[in-house]
Amino acid sequence: MRKYAIVIDSTVYLSQKQIEENDLKVVSLNVVEGDISKREVDVDNDYIFSRQDAGANFTTSQPSPGEFLENYEELITKGYEKIFVILISKNLSGTFQSANLAKNMISEPSKVYIFDTMLAAYGTEMITEQVIKMVDDNKTEEEIIERINKIISTSGLMFTVENLFSLVKGGRISNTSAAIGTVLRIKPIVKMINGKLAVVNKQRTYKRVHKYMVDNVLEDSKGYKNITFRITSHNSTDSAKELEHIITDMFPNSNITFTDYLGPVFSIHIGKKGYGISWFAE
Repeated sequence: MRKYAIVIDSTVYLSQKQIEENDLKVVSLNVVEGDISKREVDVDNDYIFSRQDAGANFTTSQPSPGEFLENYEELITKGYEKIFVILISKNLSGTFQSANLAKNMISEPSKVYIFDTMLAAYGTEMITEQVIKMVDDNKTEEEIIERINKIISTSGLMFTVENLFSLVKGGRISNTSAAIGTVLRIKPIVKMINGKLAVVNKQRTYKRVHKYMVDNVLEDSKGYKNITFRITSHNSTDSAKELEHIITDMFPNSNITFTDYLGPVFSIHIGKKGYGISWFAE
C-alpha cells in the first residue's frame, strides 16, 4: 500500500470527522483585527460576526512558510512517499506561495505536490474529497495528479450573497452600488474566473439567480458526460436546497454533495448569508 499524505489549508472546510478519519493536516490562515491576529482554526463565525457588529474591521493573511515546512518534515519523517497539498486559489491568497516556499526548503521537494486549484472553500473541498477517494483506491501518484488537474481544468464556482454590503469590503462593488442594490433587492452573482472572484451578473429574484447558475454549468460542461457538484449554504438553507432540487432535476445522473459551513475567513468577506455551487465535469 502506497503511503500518501494530504495537507489542506483551513479554508478547505471539510468536517472535523473527515479531517480526522483521513488524517488530513490543516495549515491555518489568519484573521486580523488591527494588531491582533488569530488563527482561523482558533475562532468561529460567532466571534467574527459579533466583532463586526461592534464595528470591527477584519483582514485575512496567509500562513507562514514555516507552518507548511513543519508539516512537510513531520510527514516525511513518518515515511510518507508523497504529500498532496490542496489550497485556496493563489490569486486570492498568498497561501500557495507560502506552501511552495516551504516545499523548496525540504531536502526532497519532489515529495510534495501542490495543486493549483484556482478554487476556494467548497470548491477546494470538492477537489480534496476526490484526492481522498483516489488515495483510498490506491491510485498511483501519476494517476492522482493527472486526473485531479484535469478536473480542476473543468471546474467552476459561483455564489450569491444576501447582503450586498459584505462585498464592499472585499472591493467587489462600491458602497453606492450596494446601497442601490439593497433598495432594489438586487442579488449579485459572483463567479470564480482565473482564480479570482468577480461579480458577473445581478438578478432581482432567486429564480433568475438559479437559472443563471444552471445555464453557466450547462455551457461550461458541454461535451462532458459526468458532472460532480458541491452546494454550499451559509445560513441560507432554503435557497440552497431549492438550487439543489433544480440541479437534481436538470442533471439527474450527477453526483451532488451538500455542505452548510463556511468558516471565518470567508465569512469576513461574504457576510452572514449566502449560498453557491461548485462543479467539475468528466
